[in-house]
Amino acid sequence: MRRVLISLLLLTALAANLCAQETLRMDGGRTGNGGGMPTLNQQGFVGDNKAGRDSTVTDRTVPRDVKMFRITPILGNITPIATDTATFNFQNLHFTDGLNGEYNYLGNMGSPRQSRIFFNRADASQFIFTDALDFFLTTPGEFNFTNTKSPFTNISYYRAGNKVNGEEWFKAYFGANVNKRTGLGFNIDYLYGRGLYDHQSTGYFNGSLYGYHHGERYAINALLSYNKLRLAENGGIADDRYITNPEAMAEGKKTYRPSDMPTNLHSTWNEDFVRTLFLAQDFKLGYYKARTDSLPDTVIVHHDFIPVSKIFHTMELNSNSRRFIDYANTKDYYADNFLPYDSIDGTQYLSLRNTAGLTLIEGINKWIPFGASAYISHEYRQFTLSDSVGGTGRDHMHTYKESNISLGGNLKRSLGEAFHFNASAETVLLGSDLGAFNIEGSADLNFHLWGDTMRLRADGYMKNSNPSFYYRHYHSQHYWWDNDLHKEFRTRLGGSIAIDHTRTRLYAGVENIKNYTYLAGTPYKPGVTTTRPLSLSSITARQFTGNIQVLSATLWQDIKWGVFHWDNEVTAQYSSHPDMLPLPMLNVYSNLYLLFTYAGELKVQFGADARWFSRYYAPDYAPALQQFFVQEGPEKVEIGGYPIVNVYANFHLKQVRFYVMYYHVNQGLLRQNESFLAPHYPINPRLFKLGLSWNFWD
Repeated sequence: MRRVLISLLLLTALAANLCAQETLRMDGGRTGNGGGMPTLNQQGFVGDNKAGRDSTVTDRTVPRDVKMFRITPILGNITPIATDTATFNFQNLHFTDGLNGEYNYLGNMGSPRQSRIFFNRADASQFIFTDALDFFLTTPGEFNFTNTKSPFTNISYYRAGNKVNGEEWFKAYFGANVNKRTGLGFNIDYLYGRGLYDHQSTGYFNGSLYGYHHGERYAINALLSYNKLRLAENGGIADDRYITNPEAMAEGKKTYRPSDMPTNLHSTWNEDFVRTLFLAQDFKLGYYKARTDSLPDTVIVHHDFIPVSKIFHTMELNSNSRRFIDYANTKDYYADNFLPYDSIDGTQYLSLRNTAGLTLIEGINKWIPFGASAYISHEYRQFTLSDSVGGTGRDHMHTYKESNISLGGNLKRSLGEAFHFNASAETVLLGSDLGAFNIEGSADLNFHLWGDTMRLRADGYMKNSNPSFYYRHYHSQHYWWDNDLHKEFRTRLGGSIAIDHTRTRLYAGVENIKNYTYLAGTPYKPGVTTTRPLSLSSITARQFTGNIQVLSATLWQDIKWGVFHWDNEVTAQYSSHPDMLPLPMLNVYSNLYLLFTYAGELKVQFGADARWFSRYYAPDYAPALQQFFVQEGPEKVEIGGYPIVNVYANFHLKQVRFYVMYYHVNQGLLRQNESFLAPHYPINPRLFKLGLSWNFWD
């Protein structure tokens, strides 16, 4: 599979490059531009401006105008986004721990992760198993559609390590327009992280097709996506002292290679399939307005369509499945074994949501300075789990069905420069989640003060939601529960201030959670001494019926002096119940670099960055659940207090971006060597990394 993908990517890149370097002659032949690379004229088109050329030759103009947009999953609105062509911090794009290192993860690229910043965590989805794989997975609302004046192709490649333990990521993205209203494209992702530690590999594949037509009255956007994700599970290293105190180990070595450290599990995998079909369509209602152009002796009348409202429909179909595969049958790792060894330890999930509504388009009337939408939605959910059969000792699959009818609305103002807002509300009228509701909104105000621009923003929400199905019911080989849970009630208020001149931004917020639902249990700990007995993994879903408060504040402060830059992000957090919702008190990211242009063409960013967080009882990871859980009992451990420093050089030359990096350069330089980003899962040692992204037009 990997060889086929590499060949496909290379052929796509070669074909796009050859097309971009050729010009079209009037007689149908082709000729190169003589320079080996296309040139960009003042109009932004590819062509050769040399004088004295044969007048029968006409350059083939290739406009390099690429725009991207996303579709809101419920309302089907088009939201323009910036095209990803920036050089800045490109070297962090392939990090599983995030652009600013704010995620805990298991060390290998693409492995499950969880944000340490509570306000950045998304709500649990219905298929909770893939929530921790959001580094690779893309939801329909996050997918980038392309509108381009000429065919656009992007080829990206990332690599670290060698063929035995390295990691690679290939990405190919293609977009083309049939005309200015209709476009289509596809993307292919293949991620393969072999893993420096034993039994830690990740192998992910994604293929997506999209198309759209934005007509004068009718518009449709469609996306079809298929994901296969397979990750090996090792349960962490058998003893943390291989990292923290290697001299104390039996072999007496001062240091150990990652492959020398024994792990708790082997021959164990999680396998997920995620299939999504998304459709958004609308029909605009309005009127025609006459417009005239006067030419000598001629008057041309144009009839422009002015949309006033639109009828919209969105549909999202998900068909997901998960299998937990344990060939080693490690009975001394888990506290319980509910099913026979050869049983099916897996689950399937199917959901279909249809939404229909009416939108009054913003800007149609100066007396109504906002847009408004109202909709009704129906959602059907189906879950299939293993279920015991009395007296047989075997298992079978049982299907649970849920459905909801919801009513919702939205008010939005996005036009203008000074004031904007976006408010939405939804409530379940009938169905399994009866009584659930969601009210959320944001507003921003931009104004000039003392010759500078100041930006104020406020946001908040109030949610009353039914916990995800798998918190209420879960049946598997090692974990089994059926819970009667209350609805989780959450309120949040936050606000930010940004000052352009000082390059300062501050955000602060508070959240209250009643009936907080989470996973918790005893982490596995092997017996390494006679005073430390074997501790087996025992985890279940919990709900705290009281209130938990979370306070958070983040300061972004960037310093610039010529080519010298120093960017900083500091987050302070407080949890009123760290035994149920543990959070680090401080999380810091700092980036010190030079940013300049060499010879007027080559953009360079050269520097070093560091990420650090204070010590806390971070959530552990449960392989058989594919989830992070709160540690309980005497064997829980703290992580944190250890910086990770990377040195990098980042370059941008025309349509090519590339970087080189030396990861974790501070390894072994500190007296305290507790390099963990999840309990018992060490981060990778020093590693050379490189990445490349190449854009092609035509």
